[in-house]
Amino acid sequence: MAKILVGYERGDNLGHYRRLAPVAEALAAEGHQVTFFLRNPYDCRSQLTANPLPFIQSPDLVPPNPAERGPKKMGSYSDIMVYCGFGKIETLFPATLAWRTIFDQVRPDLIVCDHSPVICFAAYGRIPVIQVGSGFTIPPAQAAAFPGFQPGKTATVAPEEIVAVMNEVQRRLGGPRVPSVTAPLRTTGRLVCTLKGLDPYKDQREDPVVGPTEGLQPPLPLPDKPAVFAYLGIEHRITPKMLALLKASELPVEAYVRGMTEATASKYIRPGLTFYKSPQPIDQVLSRATLAIHHGGSGMSLACCSAGRPQLALPIHEETLLNSQALARVGVGRMMSAKELESAGAETLSEFEASPQRRERAAIIAREIVDAGPFRPMDHILQACRASLGNA
Repeated sequence: MAKILVGYERGDNLGHYRRLAPVAEALAAEGHQVTFFLRNPYDCRSQLTANPLPFIQSPDLVPPNPAERGPKKMGSYSDIMVYCGFGKIETLFPATLAWRTIFDQVRPDLIVCDHSPVICFAAYGRIPVIQVGSGFTIPPAQAAAFPGFQPGKTATVAPEEIVAVMNEVQRRLGGPRVPSVTAPLRTTGRLVCTLKGLDPYKDQREDPVVGPTEGLQPPLPLPDKPAVFAYLGIEHRITPKMLALLKASELPVEAYVRGMTEATASKYIRPGLTFYKSPQPIDQVLSRATLAIHHGGSGMSLACCSAGRPQLALPIHEETLLNSQALARVGVGRMMSAKELESAGAETLSEFEASPQRRERAAIIAREIVDAGPFRPMDHILQACRASLGNA
């Protein structure tokens, strides 16, 4: 059987792992030799303990100082590539060489990945790649340049500069020339695992949108009494502001704040506010909540939409900003910035939680998701893998 690399090189939290884990399990069940590559294996340790697939650490040669990565303002996915090291030979060359070394050791017949522009470039012209990701992580690549994140936005770094860096790396490593910045992402398969309404490129999408691989919940009845579930990361500057607002409110709150110590939690504890030390089963916490607060990640947005829960989103980067805007566009959510939180009072949270319009709209969206299904993304993904291996 085939040797297959499955994983992701960008992204934090567990969303990318949870999207790809069912794919890895299904391929392993078919007899293939599957090796996971993970950006953040420490965060995935509980999942890896429960399901011990072989794994390696993704090479991460991006400068640790954000000021060195540039650009600070991002207009399109090619700016994300610059952030990942495509802007300079001294970052892209060693990253590509690291992946080439892994290829020589593992000798994969196929790569299945999410949010992995460097591995797509390293495999360009050598190994078939199937991308499995959210709408944001698989931008339309049919043109010579990626579309802007917002209407009127364009890349802040000229695509020609990135192409020149890629082709110098290819020259040094003996690889084929790259004709455009989008070429490495025109892979053998491009399967978008989200809902069409949450795809930031839905009006420009030519790739198949096959539905989420995980996270969808059945519509859940709304509890009689108000309650909040918050899933946040303490490393983000906006989080302490929201925690202060939750402490000041009288709403019952269940929260999992990734990376928060007991000392930090003690600053916000009050009667009715419960902090968990580990992620809780999402169906259980959403069944008890009338409002979900999160950073706008794809997995949480999908889970809350399908469960029929209004959402308050605190975006932390471009992808979560686009997700948050989509939630507002369909009427189930609102986005808040750190500046807005500074002037918000506890009554702001209570008024948002009690909004009958958002509750009604959330219930409608949950029912529409059921009616649009059933989604069978794994059938599409495995079919693409089999076709690629068959052609090989």
